Amino acid sequence: MFYELRYRFARWHAYRQTLSSLRQVPDSTLADAGISREEIRERARHASLRR
Repeated sequence: MFYELRYRFARWHAYRQTLSSLRQVPDSTLADAGISREEIRERARHASLRR
C-alpha cells in the first residue's frame, strides 16, 4: 500500500513539474516543437506516465 501511494505521488509530482515547465515556454518555442497550448496538459500527463 505504501508503495502505491509513493508511486502515485511521484507521478503527480512529475505531472506538476512538467506542466509548470511547459507553461513557462514561449508560444514560438512550443510551436517549433509542434505543441499547442491546448496540448500542454495531455503532454504533461503522458510524460508523468513514462517516469
